[in-house]
Amino acid sequence: MSTGRHPHPGAAAASAALPESVTLAATEWFVRLQAPDADADTHASTQAAWQRWHDADPQHALAWQRLVEFGTHLRTIPPLVAHKTLVRARAPQTNSGRRRLLGLIAVAGVTSAVWSATDSNTVRAWRADLRTGVGERRTVQLADGTVLTLNTDSAVDVHFSEDVRRLRLVRGEIAITTGADADRGHRPFFVDTAQGSLQALGTRFAVRQHDDSAAVAVLEGAVRVVPANAANATVVLTAGQGATFDASALRSRFDDASLANAAAAWTQGMLVVHAMPLGDFLAELGRYRRGHLGCAPEVAALRVSGIYPVDDTDRVLDMLSRALPVDIQRFTRWFVRVQPGSRTSTRSGTGREESPDNVPTRRAIGGERTHT
Repeated sequence: MSTGRHPHPGAAAASAALPESVTLAATEWFVRLQAPDADADTHASTQAAWQRWHDADPQHALAWQRLVEFGTHLRTIPPLVAHKTLVRARAPQTNSGRRRLLGLIAVAGVTSAVWSATDSNTVRAWRADLRTGVGERRTVQLADGTVLTLNTDSAVDVHFSEDVRRLRLVRGEIAITTGADADRGHRPFFVDTAQGSLQALGTRFAVRQHDDSAAVAVLEGAVRVVPANAANATVVLTAGQGATFDASALRSRFDDASLANAAAAWTQGMLVVHAMPLGDFLAELGRYRRGHLGCAPEVAALRVSGIYPVDDTDRVLDMLSRALPVDIQRFTRWFVRVQPGSRTSTRSGTGREESPDNVPTRRAIGGERTHT
């Protein structure tokens, strides 16, 4: 596949006006690349067609560059909604739909692009060998027998050669049970992140890519952690251990099997938390649903504990409204805000409003069940 790189258009080109047909085409490609439930062959065909369009004209590359610059905001549009809008926009009698889509591009065009679309993490995720949408989980078996599970909004590249097995975590979170690879001489197995590399030493483990760090939790066997810029900071983690690291060093480390199990509970569709601030909890829950999920500052410090089903986030929000002194305000399906409750909660049995320190532990389902 072509890299799709063009010479940097420069400040003058970056601010140049583009034909409506070009900006609309860029928007249409954006939506097609997010097509819900697309199989691997369809996704690959769409990527190849997009690449040909992108490389065919510098104006196409510039329109795409502006769109990707604004892509963080556009990604909050659910793919199904975007597709329906696009279908309506193509109809002659619904030209206003086209104008609305183009309005998004116009906003993106206000800011000069400072990086190429091919360098965008979003585009790399679209091009990844394996990917999931928001709220989706996917399990695949690789050629060596390795079982790989992708969490919500995740992307992975797979590079197996004669000498080594290597995964590149482009975005999101994965869980891995490494295959024996006996027929190929037990090739070493690595997972690369933006901050460094992990070598599996016959193991089952989970890895998550954060913005400025990566996290690993080991469930079986052992994993060697090698920060990208600090080979002397290498550490071997065994079952029940985990760590967060950046390119220079380990930031934190734990040795607690329950924490390792909690870090991988998403593989069973669960979010396990203990005394997590509500603001942080909603940020985690928001990974599994499209749109905006936030809370008022007055309730952000309330503590949440329990086991919650990530496949039904609306149910989880209802649980919160019963367990904590909060109300759930749904402005639309895609914009939800947690506000201070309209009445004093007595669910703690004290008859007084609950502060962050005395909010009761609420186990939504599963009790003390351990997830592995």
